[in-house]
Amino acid sequence: MTETSEKPFLSLADGFKVVTRADWVDMVEKGLKGRTISDISSELTYEGVALKPIYGRDDEDPSKVGNNYTQTMSKVRCELNSSSKQSGWQIRQAYFQSDPEAINLNIKKDISGGANSLLLRVTHEPDGIKAAGAHIRSITDLEKLLDGIDFESNSIAFMPDNSAIVLASMFGALMQKRRINFSKVFGNFGGDPVGSLASSGRLEGDINEHLKSVSELAAWNIKNMPGMRAFNIDTTAYHAAGVTETEDLAIAMATAVTYLRSMVSNGLSVKLAFEQVSFTISVGTDVFQVIAKLRAARFIWSRIAMACGVKKNMRPMQLDAITATRTLSRRDIAVNMLRSTSACFAAGTGGATSITLYPHTYLLGIENSKARRIVRNTQNILINESSLGRVTDPGGGSHYVEYLTREFAKRSWGIFQEIEAEGGIFSGLISGEIQKMAEKSWASRQMNLASRNEPLTGVSSFPNLSEVVELKDDTIQPNAKYKLDTSYINDVNPVSYGFDDLIKAAAQSASVNNLLGGFSKTVTTCNSLKFHRLAEAYEQLRDYSDIWLDAKGSRPSALLVCLGLPSDYTDRAVFAKNYLAVAGIESVQVEVGPSTLSDRLRHTKSDLIVICSSGKVYSEQLQNTLKVIKSHGEGVIVLAASAGSNKNELKLSGLDLFIYANDNMLETLSKIAKRIGMLAV
Repeated sequence: MTETSEKPFLSLADGFKVVTRADWVDMVEKGLKGRTISDISSELTYEGVALKPIYGRDDEDPSKVGNNYTQTMSKVRCELNSSSKQSGWQIRQAYFQSDPEAINLNIKKDISGGANSLLLRVTHEPDGIKAAGAHIRSITDLEKLLDGIDFESNSIAFMPDNSAIVLASMFGALMQKRRINFSKVFGNFGGDPVGSLASSGRLEGDINEHLKSVSELAAWNIKNMPGMRAFNIDTTAYHAAGVTETEDLAIAMATAVTYLRSMVSNGLSVKLAFEQVSFTISVGTDVFQVIAKLRAARFIWSRIAMACGVKKNMRPMQLDAITATRTLSRRDIAVNMLRSTSACFAAGTGGATSITLYPHTYLLGIENSKARRIVRNTQNILINESSLGRVTDPGGGSHYVEYLTREFAKRSWGIFQEIEAEGGIFSGLISGEIQKMAEKSWASRQMNLASRNEPLTGVSSFPNLSEVVELKDDTIQPNAKYKLDTSYINDVNPVSYGFDDLIKAAAQSASVNNLLGGFSKTVTTCNSLKFHRLAEAYEQLRDYSDIWLDAKGSRPSALLVCLGLPSDYTDRAVFAKNYLAVAGIESVQVEVGPSTLSDRLRHTKSDLIVICSSGKVYSEQLQNTLKVIKSHGEGVIVLAASAGSNKNELKLSGLDLFIYANDNMLETLSKIAKRIGMLAV
């Protein structure tokens, strides 16, 4: 061999000292001032994954990693890299209005602004004009909804509130009417009977009827509209109920396996069945956890495919990411923009096929065009200016990301096996085991939220009591006459309930009820999941403060009695002010001494008193201060400090409550609110 072929053209390591893991550890421990690196090792509370401060090549030791992981992730990357649809992700916009014509106008605005994928919630209920979703009663409504939309350039995903087969038959009839090339239509019909049951606790018809009908739709898709997928596993309801990220993945895979079995039992090959499944996964604000979660999802799906004998030439997993509603807040709503940006970056880096971001005004029920433009442009910037979509699996090769991906995959796989061992996801819902899983995980998270181990910006930390929300709902509004017009719905029954006959009936404007005629009158029920948001308990306290403000003209107030010098009380006074603001309580700070306290109390009206100073000043002045306060008949008295071992003694002296870092803030604020009468206004 020549000298040129033996030496690399360029070695980036030339000129740099070789740094070992021990060198890194020494450097870290110098900054820890006496502590060791093991002292700062932590654990992901909810996932049970032990985290290390430093990750390196040693953590990628093949003997620890195993060939299966490395080979599978390489296969996943190759699949993504070979897909023309993976040059970046799809910018998906969600629509939750009721009037199809109004939604259509908003869709066109969003597409002109860069959106190239649509997420349409659809309802068939009689009072659908009030529902959060497009009210579709026949093909005529669907035609109004999708008028002028180019399906070769824009993918579409449906979220039907009933059987996907009905919506799919209308869509198929509409595509035939418009002479659209079926092979160029991409998206999913949203068939998810298990997810619908979990979300609402009720499913019209028998579960097996739904599985069979969507499986027949899958077979029709393969022959006629291969870019559309029949089943979509939507785990957003489970995530909103409190499950961990690994539990979320396990539930997704258990549901997917249920749908695969149904398709195969109805005549599809295993490979084609895999290509009729898509996933909608909630993504939060922890960047590395989201990246690991989505990578782990692709890893597990690929492993399931290989276990089923599908080892090559499989289409990439359709992995649609959507903002986790539990991370959003109704207070300081501008912070929701930051949450969405973090979620978007993480989902894009993690390999999402499409990303849906809720506007920061979403929880207020305001469809504001500016808010929609912000979330759309967040994605535009990350794709087109940051070029995040140009790299396949940008997190791959990072020692930390690879470690977290493996751990998430391992734990998710274990939970998935437990669900399967108990009879599968449907049995788990009927028995209530899945609901118990969610409740247990939520209870664990509640403790961290209450103590601010998991702080919420704008809610449990840095609350903004002066926030004023002045947003105009400027999207196109529903037509008031829309609900009354039923002239275009025909009483047409399909010849049979095969999908081709459903399309023919739908083309004649058959009603939803007629198209649903193939289902029995059976109703399947289970305990519905209970949805939560991280900020909900704190927001309830703020709501009570707003009611107080409306009733009395001012918010509840606290008098911060500051003893000693500014150097003694400033830290705790600032802490107390921010602490109380979390519950919507305003603070008035006064610096007092033994001779001025009584006069200040006479001239200052407040709903509670908080004493703030240093431990040294407390030991000298606290008892006398309490005597003066009690002599004025003041009610709730709080000390800005931990009571420690003297709690009983301090309470006998007149103190009611104590506030300090890492206490149960939610419990303490709730007690304060109750004692000062906030809950009774």
